[in-house]
Amino acid sequence: MSRSPRLVLVRHAQAGDAGEWDGADRDRPLSEAGQVSARRMAAALTHLLPGHLELLTSPYLRARQTAAPIAEALGVPVRQKKWLAPGQVAGVELEALAARLPADGSLVVVGHEPDLSSLAGRLMGCPSGAAGVHMGKGSVCALGGGLPGPMELLWLLPRRVLEDLAGEHG
Repeated sequence: MSRSPRLVLVRHAQAGDAGEWDGADRDRPLSEAGQVSARRMAAALTHLLPGHLELLTSPYLRARQTAAPIAEALGVPVRQKKWLAPGQVAGVELEALAARLPADGSLVVVGHEPDLSSLAGRLMGCPSGAAGVHMGKGSVCALGGGLPGPMELLWLLPRRVLEDLAGEHG
């Protein structure tokens, strides 16, 4: 099985407090710390993701704000997908997109919890309803193998590790 990630799941960086936000949840932005973290995550990912990349994001603002510096750092466009909004079940769409990628290609998906952990669990063949990983804010999970799975966990990096990696390369 290839050691290159086929699917990279990125949980959005820290957003502002939902309890203090008066607008629609879909419009809740990243906090200042989240904006800094998103830029550092992007810098770290440039050293972790070789090959052809497709970058997809949830339409929610905090995910789009996390994806923007990743797109800039990796030199790829970012595409919003409604099926990556919180509460949606992604899978079939990812399989179709992955089928069109070159052998060294990766799908990079920016989204939300608990959806990303649940998706990782399904793709790794975990029992129904089991999360394959726990993804804290700003963490990244890479899966190898083919879709629809079962896939293998290649790495899971928490935000702090990504930020440290960015510092080493920056």
